[in-house]
Amino acid sequence: MTSTVRRPRSRPALVGAALVACLLVGCTGPDGAASVPGSSSPAEGGTSGDAAEAETAEPPESAMTTHALTADGIELLLSVPVGAGPGGTEGETVTPDEDGSSRISFGLSAPAAGTGSGSESGGEGGSDNGTGTGTADDSATATLDLVSPSDGSLLRNGDGSISVLDAAGTPLGGLSAPEATEPSGSTLRAGVVIVAPTRAEVRVKAAGVTPSGTAGTTASTPPDDVTVTTWLGAQGVRSATWGNREGGRSLAVDPTPWARQSGLVGEETAWAQLVASEPEADSSTMRDQFDCHALGATDKKTWNLEPWRPDVGFLATVAARCNPTS
Repeated sequence: MTSTVRRPRSRPALVGAALVACLLVGCTGPDGAASVPGSSSPAEGGTSGDAAEAETAEPPESAMTTHALTADGIELLLSVPVGAGPGGTEGETVTPDEDGSSRISFGLSAPAAGTGSGSESGGEGGSDNGTGTGTADDSATATLDLVSPSDGSLLRNGDGSISVLDAAGTPLGGLSAPEATEPSGSTLRAGVVIVAPTRAEVRVKAAGVTPSGTAGTTASTPPDDVTVTTWLGAQGVRSATWGNREGGRSLAVDPTPWARQSGLVGEETAWAQLVASEPEADSSTMRDQFDCHALGATDKKTWNLEPWRPDVGFLATVAARCNPTS
């Protein structure tokens, strides 16, 4: 049986309902190639003060340090400006997790308040609207280039996570939405833009501006450099076991920690791997039960999915605590 892989589904009106229904009531059961923006060449006859500041704000493309990130057939090259990050640190750190995934941390320079991008295109898979009044080049940029699979591509999901797709468009894994943290512990917004099928750019958004783009309360000191973190994974399911529950066949799915906590990239990857290994799971009612658990019961020991449950749609599945009966 040929399984059907569905692209990430947009459910803005349903996510809140899922979280409220499942978190408050609980679920039953036991268990996307542009070059990196660099400094401009100085004007003939000298460099103005503003131009000099622009040159020092972001290093040229040659002043980059590149590291390979791998996870079960996925290889990405992360390029970070030299000297970016808290205290002028550079590079990245990788912390392996038990499920074969890795948490990635790297430094980037934060832009000054009020100079963030006014409107960044999110590329395929969504848009990333900035909050400042300048251009995207106001902040240092890290790049992610897809090396393997060679015929694959990158997709930005609606929640800011990045999926790695094979040639057929099947999710293979990817990165959770990046988070940026200042040395003080406060968080900033980190945006991802797909600039080519195999290249993504990561930028930190400016702090101290309002959503309308009008400067709000700004800090009296220059912005701190930040640490950006994300989570790379390629395995979505630890186990899937058929049994009987409530008088019918039931599939107990145990997603990996990465799949449970990395947003849409984990959800889509886990579902693709599940239907590839268990074709009987590839139905609308099973997908709705799966998504219900992914949105509102991530910590449940197993996500129990029953093929005999009626296909009532996602919202009704949520209202039935992921277990519709009629």
